[in-house]
Amino acid sequence: MNSKPQQGQQRSCRPEELSNLFPTVILRRHMKDAKSRNKRIRKIVLEREKSDPGVQQSNVGGWHSTADLWDWPNPEIRDLCKWVLRSGEDLTASMFPLQPGDEVKAEPYGGAWANVLREGGYNKVHNHPGAVWSAVYYVASGDPYPDQPGNGNFEFMDPRPGNLHGGKEIIRPEPGLLMIFPAWLNHYVNAYHGDGERISIAWNMTVEIVR
Repeated sequence: MNSKPQQGQQRSCRPEELSNLFPTVILRRHMKDAKSRNKRIRKIVLEREKSDPGVQQSNVGGWHSTADLWDWPNPEIRDLCKWVLRSGEDLTASMFPLQPGDEVKAEPYGGAWANVLREGGYNKVHNHPGAVWSAVYYVASGDPYPDQPGNGNFEFMDPRPGNLHGGKEIIRPEPGLLMIFPAWLNHYVNAYHGDGERISIAWNMTVEIVR
């Protein structure tokens, strides 16, 4: 029988006593030369908004392009899409043991689109059924008012129903930041209050390990 720990004594468990069950992995990666790239991408997205009435999905008060961004002809968009697919392959390779000669192949699934939020716009809780990974890339964070709590933040919800210790993972939009996460993971975007536009691009993809 172990003696009762003394007051102030550090307490912990041995590593072999612990199991980390069902982790949810999220990749956060930054684009090189994001400032110059995003300047061009921002212009492309805003020009597209003028000719595309958009669709209504999870967005409230914002613009959601049609989900054909994989096919946009702009070199900047095509390069971005390729980088996102490679990042999805990197994430998959980091999670699953690969054998010599194995190849991870990511493919578009279910479309990709641009989002533009202005004053008061937000995205309701949603996920992306059928895909393996979903991705979000920030082109512009706008100029949010500092006195608004949670202003325009992206939030992941704890996927375990009824977990008393559950919480949220809060992401502050940052131009050049890419996030890739399980497509089933519920998420939403708080209302954006500020000047300018909060611009992001979203993708869905599937992956296969080819042996």
